[in-house]
Amino acid sequence: MKELRRSALGLLLGLLLLVLNAFASWNSAATEKSGRSDAINRHITMLKLGKAQEKAAAAYWLGQQHIAAAPAIDPLVSLLGDTSEVDPVKYRSSKLPARMTLGEEAAAALVNIGHPSIDALIRVLKSSPVAEARKNAAWALGALHDTGATTQI
Repeated sequence: MKELRRSALGLLLGLLLLVLNAFASWNSAATEKSGRSDAINRHITMLKLGKAQEKAAAAYWLGQQHIAAAPAIDPLVSLLGDTSEVDPVKYRSSKLPARMTLGEEAAAALVNIGHPSIDALIRVLKSSPVAEARKNAAWALGALHDTGATTQI
């Protein structure tokens, strides 16, 4: 009988450890997701309030988050017509032209976000009175098509 109690107690402790471990993993994942969401929100705020160079850096960072940055689509779309020159060398590690516009950086971010950007880009292409915004939207849609994200269009 003692052995049965010991076995039951061992089993109960094992289950408790398993549950605690699962909770710790879940909590860690939730904390990580919350932290990423906070960072995305901070960068979206920068798109709205920062200077052109800061907005470009935020757009680039958001693009690197891919689909997780989908909440940034509308703020990025609003920048497509911005012709302010930015220096991507200050926030990118890849080789790029020394100068580009904020609108071009926003378009590149929308391409990296992917499929969720398509409807907003089409809307800009069809209805924006700003030629630069339409140009950047058209480029982004073409780049998305090249990646296979626009198969439904």
